[in-house]
Amino acid sequence: MGSIKPVGVMSTCLLALSLAISTQVYGQSDNAQISGFVKDASGAVVPGVTVSAKSESRAFERSSVSNDQGYYVISSLPSGFYTVTAELTGFKKFQVTGKKLDPNINNTVDVALAVGEVSETVSVTASLASVQSDSSTVGKLVELKQIELLQLNGRNPLFLALTKAGISSGSTLGGNDFGLTTGGLNINGSRTQDNLITFDGAVAVRTRSNGTSIGVADLDSTQEVQILAANYQAEYGRSAGGQIRIVTKSGTPKFHGVAYEYLRNSALNANSWNRNQLDPSNATPCDQFPKVDHCRPSPFRYNQFGYNLNGPVVLPWLGYNKDHTKLFWLFGQEWVRRRAADTSVTTVPSLAMRSGDFSELLNPSNRFYKAVKTINDPSTGQPFPNNVIPQSQLSPNGLALLRAYPEPTPGFIGPGTANFTQTRPTLTNQRKDTVSIDWYPSNRHQIRWRAQIYNFVEVSAFRANTDRAPQIIDRPNQTTSVNWVWTISPTMTSELLLTGSRDQVYIAVDTRGGTYKRSLYGINYPYIFPDRKEIFDKIPTANFESVFTDLDGGPYPSQSTGPIYDAAYNITKIRGKHTLKAGFLFERAGQNDFDQINVAGVPGGTNNQNGRFEFRNTRPGSTTSGLDVANAALGLFNSYAEIGVRSFTPYRGQMYEWFLQDGWKATERLRLEFGVRHSIIQPYYSLWRNMVVFDPGSYDPSIAVALDQATGFITGGDLKSRYNGLVFPGDGWPDSARGRIPIADSGQYDFMFRGFPKQYSEIHKDNFQPRVGFAYRLGEKSVIRGGAGRFFTRLGVSDSVFLGGNPPLQPMVSIANGQADNPGGGTNRPFTLNITTQDEVFKNPEAWAWNVTYEREIGFDTTVEVAYVGRRGLHGQRERNINQLAAGTLPPGSTINPDYLRPYKGFNTIRVTNNDANSMYNSFQLGATRRFTKGFSYALSYTLSKLMDDGSAQRDVVPNAYDVHNLWGPATYDRRHVVVLNAIYELPFFRNRSVFTGKLFGGWAVSALSQFQTGVPLTMATSADFAGVGPGSGSQFWIINGDPALPNGEKKFSNAASDGNFWIRTSKPGESCPKPNSPGCMFTEPPPGTFSTQNARGIVYGPGFQNHNVGIFKQFRLSETQSVWFRFEAFNWLNHPNWGTNASTTVDTNPRSGTFGKVSTKYTDRQLQFALRYAF
Repeated sequence: MGSIKPVGVMSTCLLALSLAISTQVYGQSDNAQISGFVKDASGAVVPGVTVSAKSESRAFERSSVSNDQGYYVISSLPSGFYTVTAELTGFKKFQVTGKKLDPNINNTVDVALAVGEVSETVSVTASLASVQSDSSTVGKLVELKQIELLQLNGRNPLFLALTKAGISSGSTLGGNDFGLTTGGLNINGSRTQDNLITFDGAVAVRTRSNGTSIGVADLDSTQEVQILAANYQAEYGRSAGGQIRIVTKSGTPKFHGVAYEYLRNSALNANSWNRNQLDPSNATPCDQFPKVDHCRPSPFRYNQFGYNLNGPVVLPWLGYNKDHTKLFWLFGQEWVRRRAADTSVTTVPSLAMRSGDFSELLNPSNRFYKAVKTINDPSTGQPFPNNVIPQSQLSPNGLALLRAYPEPTPGFIGPGTANFTQTRPTLTNQRKDTVSIDWYPSNRHQIRWRAQIYNFVEVSAFRANTDRAPQIIDRPNQTTSVNWVWTISPTMTSELLLTGSRDQVYIAVDTRGGTYKRSLYGINYPYIFPDRKEIFDKIPTANFESVFTDLDGGPYPSQSTGPIYDAAYNITKIRGKHTLKAGFLFERAGQNDFDQINVAGVPGGTNNQNGRFEFRNTRPGSTTSGLDVANAALGLFNSYAEIGVRSFTPYRGQMYEWFLQDGWKATERLRLEFGVRHSIIQPYYSLWRNMVVFDPGSYDPSIAVALDQATGFITGGDLKSRYNGLVFPGDGWPDSARGRIPIADSGQYDFMFRGFPKQYSEIHKDNFQPRVGFAYRLGEKSVIRGGAGRFFTRLGVSDSVFLGGNPPLQPMVSIANGQADNPGGGTNRPFTLNITTQDEVFKNPEAWAWNVTYEREIGFDTTVEVAYVGRRGLHGQRERNINQLAAGTLPPGSTINPDYLRPYKGFNTIRVTNNDANSMYNSFQLGATRRFTKGFSYALSYTLSKLMDDGSAQRDVVPNAYDVHNLWGPATYDRRHVVVLNAIYELPFFRNRSVFTGKLFGGWAVSALSQFQTGVPLTMATSADFAGVGPGSGSQFWIINGDPALPNGEKKFSNAASDGNFWIRTSKPGESCPKPNSPGCMFTEPPPGTFSTQNARGIVYGPGFQNHNVGIFKQFRLSETQSVWFRFEAFNWLNHPNWGTNASTTVDTNPRSGTFGKVSTKYTDRQLQFALRYAF
């Protein structure tokens, strides 16, 4: 790895500085405001009234004075409960207690003054069921009581966002997810990568593709979770989706603390459905006793424990803060110790196949395909006698790849085609440290500091369902923020927010046991790049088209670090009925990347420095046996890719944003909001200029290399010809690159600097984002809100397109139609280059969003919301192979190598990310909420939505690079119906009794949480190259011959692969489909040399899921200030089985599979948890 000591030292120093003074912001902290009109008994406005808001938990107070219109605003208030008072000589003092301020949401408190003495007080208790009439933002709040008492398996408060309308995910609220995650949340039709998560303003989404979170919030340190779901104001930026803003608790004037432990183990769990099916002996059913091992839950131990302390900072020797009003602290720590045994159930080649014997496939009932599979001699096209390949034609390395799989479990008959099961231990350790400091030097100044230090270590049991190269992950993360609010005058407030975040990832291969070694299995083909392998003796990756799991050596070891530093300042001015706000944000972020290998293994590429093979049934441009696994035995791959010396790239990029907004209280009933935000987002560049992009305009066909027609190897051309079209962005090597980048010192490749800017892609300066909204109070108990706006996302450094991982920086080759015993075909042969690149235009993902919401108080302390929310997504990230052949170029049986025919000679795949996907979301949303009051709360959310797009994920590779018209269809995360209900009830019996009966029978509470969600769309596409366009493109659609949807009454769960239970139609009505591609099949292959022109994405929907959690709590009061809580929680307490592997993988969509069209697995099982908490 290249050295980065100065950069690393700088990052360390900057983080240390941020821990002392910094945090991140987006204009943009999590403060709120109170405003309203002051009137007398006659209804006339009263100017000159002093209105104050005083925190009920901290000695903090802020005031304002009503203006000539009787209007006042108190801004920049931290969330919490407040007492609002209004005073003027000649009138009684007006007071509202218990006014709840939520983060980022404006509140209305109108003042009615009565004639009298100031010494007299008119006091009102605020209702928690007030409608939101002073903001047009579509905001969703998860309050403290929900955080404390709703069931969260893993105690990650992020997942509480799923209780709100418009938000869905592939995760169930019963799953155990305590680690680093963005939750997979789709907020009002946005991609997960379009969302922003913040911890007290600090960015908590890593720069590597916005993929996972930076740290995990400590539940006991979390005050509230605020979701800005749509139409948020111009002061909030960086995101075209939703924003999940997690707010940490503050210290209090009195000392408080809590210590706790949550416990789960296998004795408290129900056995999984998959384990109940695992019977190697096929003798002992799980409904008989004594139970054999597979009939019990796998070993599991889970302990989550910690403490949280807070109070005033007392400095008696200085005489400071003696009255506990100035300085407060909070410190929390939490640990997770998870010890488990994971069970893999998958399909591996049979023992006979590992010697070239495929005779078992002549049985039409064979477990792999449920149809006869004839193996042909590639040289003659005729079947091998008895489906057995002669020894003379077998490939030693091809057979070694098959032998590298674990052997089938003797006698095991699993679900679907599974013939292998294994249980192995796994462990996870996690630690969270949370620090909170609040300082109020005066009522005009408020300074808050927050920091979270997070550590996560995981030793996995499997990689791709086998134990051949599992990984060890170490992820220390940090976030920190400082927020300074200064009340310059009663009508002017300024706010400074500084933040720092750092994501670090270190991943190693678990070398214990030696199963990762390729030599152990006889794999000995010569590497194309034998020098400087991170682990020389490591298995490659082998990927198959049909039923077999991958043999996966993986991309590790690797490491990366992603620093993010932000500074934001805004100022608020009250002028008449206008609340004017302006501000700016600067962000510098990056990724120190020594992990520039695509972890997923894209078509034609590799996820493994030690090589990756792709085996397919067909081999356009060459001969085939007709079956992928037989081609492996023969050593006939479709593609082989390998990476040489790995590159280290320090990516950096800046973002500049400013905003102006006006909240105008046009009338007592109507509030109008206008704003604009402007974003200048610099694409990432390298500090050392070690990035390579392919620029089509720089490619010169007149100097293209010469190629061998049969092998695709380069036979002629100089260095400039070999790197024709490749450029280094920038104007030359900086001094920092010398001694770190070998080719920077040699000057051999300096011709690749062609005067492009250092970031290559355009910096778009027209990203203006107008935002408008209104809130109109129809009466005291109802309001209608609406708005529209434009929003942009700042993308992270791609984890699929690695500009620093391209040759000549990080050599990579991809070879088509070769032989496994010598993939390179010989020594010293120049290969065509495999490139990932970025579009020069590279527009920022954006969205236009709009909504109309009606909200009403309906009694019983309940508010109901009915909303329409729409969203149009533009410039979504996706990829295409711009070096793809035209359809039909490689007919079956052709002997011409695809690289010989490609448009850009000297290259195989050129995969570009060009941000041109679109989406459209429309939804009806219903919510009913009773905030926790009088010992009871409940909430209901329902979403009916439709989400269409032509690309659902950053990694989506379009199948036809020249025609994308038929990709428009339901998004992969289109979930039409989502319902979530939750309730908390403190039982009133014996609640206030101090005698024995009260202690025994009082203090009980219950809570429940239920989730219902319909399934996601299914698409029938495989990696087979029907169109003859060569390796490196996306999966190709099959032809649909009718309506594949079954009536609901005919959809069934399939326990075994041999039964007739299907979730979709696999054959035409009244006909049969005895084997794939038969005339009676519902799905057939496109004619050779063509793509399907049908709109085939998401043509039918898979099964949905439901989950039900329940909790019972008992408080034992030890004294007035001390108590012990006992908690019992049950996740999926009904043990309801959901169909599929997870919520996103349900039905087998591979038409060549023996379980095609079926659901052959179930997931989720009941898990019980006990906890004991001591609080003072």
